[in-house]
Order: sequence, then C-alpha cells, then structure tokens
Amino acid sequence: MSRAKPGPTFKFVATIGRTWLLYTVDVPERVSRALGAAGKIPVVFTVGASTPRKTTITPRAGGGHRLHVHGESRREVDAKEGDRVRIAIWRDLDPAGTQPPPDLADALREMDALDAFRGMGPAMQRELVAYVEKAKREETRRKYVARVVERALAERERRLDREARQR
Repeated sequence: MSRAKPGPTFKFVATIGRTWLLYTVDVPERVSRALGAAGKIPVVFTVGASTPRKTTITPRAGGGHRLHVHGESRREVDAKEGDRVRIAIWRDLDPAGTQPPPDLADALREMDALDAFRGMGPAMQRELVAYVEKAKREETRRKYVARVVERALAERERRLDREARQR
C-alpha cells in the first residue's frame, strides 16, 4: 500500500452516518489538529480490522474533517449506517496524485485542464483514472476521457470563480 513510513496513527470511535450518498464519519477535531493541516488532507485509514485504504479527508462546516468510509472497508467488517466503528488514521506520506494515462493526459493538456486535474484531491484523481481505465472498448474510453475532461474544466471554473470572489 504505502511506500513511505507512516507518521503517528490516531485512533477513535465514531458512528457511520450519511452525507448525501456517501457513508462518512466525522473526524474528531483533536485528530484533525494533530494531522497538522487545514483543507483536504491525504490519509490512510482502517475501519476495525479492514485493509488500509487511501483517501482524502475533507473539511466540514464548524471545524474538523470528514472521512468517507469506502464500501470495500465497510463490507470487510460488515459495518452499516448507524454502527459505531473503530477508526485508525494516519497521514499519507506517499507522493500525492495519480499519473493520468497518456490519452487522458493529452486530452487534459489540449483543453488546458491538466493543472485543474492535478489540483483535485488524490482520491478523486484515482477515481477518475480508474473510471477511464475500466472502459473495455476504445469508443467507450474516448467518452470516459471526455467526461473526465469536462469534470476537470468544471473544477477549473469553480476555482477561478472562487479566486475572483476573494479579490
């Protein structure tokens, strides 16, 4: 999984809830502070005895962060919404990001969206690359590449809007 030696591991018990369609737990503020950053933080986590998984915890309103508890992790330990689970979490020290495959990188570069793609969280990059890689036919892959480029362009526009409002 992680090639870098992990830093300190933080453990806590939390209740699995739902945030829109995602299963999430709120990371205690003491853990957020100890992880040492504001904004999105790349982490590795386990739920009980599940396999370690990489993700990015995201800021939540009112302080602290929220952790998306992946379906694979929940299934491994048979955890459902409302269950109290033991979480172990540590900062992901591996280089952030996922290298896009050549066809996706070319399409992103052509539309001036490669920087926007690289600015997305590492978990989102992995998901988008996996989405493109799952295509079985070349025609389907081209469609998936176009959708990922659209997503990156939308992200770029949101960032530009945010920067303009902050001026």
